[in-house]
Amino acid sequence: PGAVPPPGSLFLATSASGGAHGGPLIVDERGDPVWFKRNPTDFWASNFRRQLYRGRPMLTWWEGRMTIEGFGRGEGVIVDSSYREVARVRAGNGRRMDMHEFLLTSRGTALFVCYPEAVPADLSPIGGPSNGTARQSVIQEVDVASGRVLFEWRSLEHVSVDETYQRPAIPLDYIHVNSIDVLPDGNLLVSARCTWSLYKLDRKTGHVIWRLGGKRSDFQLGDGAVFSWQHDARSPTTSTITMFDDGDAGFDDGSGNSNTESQSRGIGLQVDEQHRTAQLARSYRHPQPLLADAMGSFQTLPDGHVVIGWGSQPVISEFSAEGKLVADWRVGSKQSSYRAYRYPWVGRPTDPPALVATRTGIHGHSLLFASWNGATGVSDWLVHAGKRADALRTVGVAKRLGFETVIPLGIKGGYFREIGRAHV
Repeated sequence: PGAVPPPGSLFLATSASGGAHGGPLIVDERGDPVWFKRNPTDFWASNFRRQLYRGRPMLTWWEGRMTIEGFGRGEGVIVDSSYREVARVRAGNGRRMDMHEFLLTSRGTALFVCYPEAVPADLSPIGGPSNGTARQSVIQEVDVASGRVLFEWRSLEHVSVDETYQRPAIPLDYIHVNSIDVLPDGNLLVSARCTWSLYKLDRKTGHVIWRLGGKRSDFQLGDGAVFSWQHDARSPTTSTITMFDDGDAGFDDGSGNSNTESQSRGIGLQVDEQHRTAQLARSYRHPQPLLADAMGSFQTLPDGHVVIGWGSQPVISEFSAEGKLVADWRVGSKQSSYRAYRYPWVGRPTDPPALVATRTGIHGHSLLFASWNGATGVSDWLVHAGKRADALRTVGVAKRLGFETVIPLGIKGGYFREIGRAHV
């Protein structure tokens, strides 16, 4: 394959449901597969994206087993542009990595959420028992090369149960951390779905520097800036925070409703830390109202475009910087992807192309099926054929047509070989 990246492929991690295979998946702008890694039936993948590790672009994702409560027990995977595994990242201190976040940093570390442990907690402030239990969110930062835990944050030491919008339950999923980002000043931005709040954490001590949103917000939120049940909070600039505002809890809150909004949206907030104000700068809604009760993502592209993954709704959209819908993709109705991203990607697999030959028609001519999983630069196929494996000659060139190219040949049998030719 050549070295010319495509305009930008979609990165998804599909679920193994509805009879489909699940795993990390790259598709091109037309929706044709570029690369797919099939997971075992009982494994899930999430957070599939391109990240930098040691200055080189890598593919990263979480893989493991899911629980019925919507959490995961697994580990992070890092592979290079040839799809060879470079590292696996595991939680320390006897914990397991959860599926909600897996972020590589410029320090050679990984930030992630751990599977939430159920610990004793006083739930009386929200009408529950004083001897109840709560699921405590735990964040770790781990050195990728050594596996050493550099930082661990336990939510109940910093965020109390009475901040939750959840109803009393045993155990109570009171906070549900679902994203971590490194702020321009090096501290951490953490999104907590069940408190409707973003937390700025001191990266050394874990102290909560401020809360944005929720019951104890340190910020005054302007018109349209209030959010709920949110996911994927990021800070692309020092004064901007973006997120996917689900607006739906996915359950009845006791009033007969589960949603605080009529449809989900991606939002950008203009944040003034000094004066503690947050104003709605941009809101992205789908023309066909979509309401996601879980998951979702917001990605800002270098040209200012925005990619929204609509979570439990099987749709991915791209908007211009001005908010115009410019592209829309849909996955299978029984499928979902926790997040959706778009990146340029150059893949150079070390595995050879796959080639299958069959005979077709009354004359028994050969039909070739050619594909090369993960190769991004192939423009056409150079076909060789002959009656003996050691006596092949060039019989033609076929233009690559999608992930699998079907090539009819006026030859009744023999041996075949194909070479993927790169863009020039």
